[in-house]
Amino acid sequence: MERYFDQNVEAVIFDFEGTLVDFQWKLSEAVERALERLWQIGFARSQIRSSKYSALLTEAILAAPEIGLTPEYVRGQIGAIYDVYDQDALTRWGLRPAVKDFLHALEARGIRIGVVSNVGGEVLAKALSGFGLAGLFETCVSRHDVTHPKPSPEGIDLALRRMNVRKDRAVFIGDSLDDVQAARNAQLKVLIITNGENLTEEILAARPDGLFESYQELLDNP
Repeated sequence: MERYFDQNVEAVIFDFEGTLVDFQWKLSEAVERALERLWQIGFARSQIRSSKYSALLTEAILAAPEIGLTPEYVRGQIGAIYDVYDQDALTRWGLRPAVKDFLHALEARGIRIGVVSNVGGEVLAKALSGFGLAGLFETCVSRHDVTHPKPSPEGIDLALRRMNVRKDRAVFIGDSLDDVQAARNAQLKVLIITNGENLTEEILAARPDGLFESYQELLDNP
């Protein structure tokens, strides 16, 4: 573990879906429904250029005043759709192998841990509780706690403020390109676990600080 988690590391911030649990969110279906709703409430197709669930939410929020809508209203419309897919994924999530052992290993070394997820707050809390993880995390930041989801650094910055940890003493662990970019935007080192939201080739091209296949790998290879 020392290779990534030396004596200078005070905190590790985790993504949730694809990172602590396997990836189960129906991305393409959620994006299709979200875009349909945006067209229904008056957005022009030229206003939303992204086909990524995280980016299109941010684009819609920023563009809302252009068509006379409030950002809060648009966030609520898309958020309601995403809440449905959170609940759906909750029925299928399973913990990543050896993740509890890894979390306890960090705890034993005095390294504090938190979660920053694009999953909504209600489902995130249910999942952490259901998997017996809730008491391990010092802070949990969900999609509902921020204005802009990852790849914005807002959630990571909020978690670090809550924990009173400097950026140069924290590491972020995720599974996606959004996670790489969010950590970079927040000026944190980032490790990526494979077989999550994005293909390994895509992740490698984004050049994270480390790439690993399982938590057992981190435990076995100091």
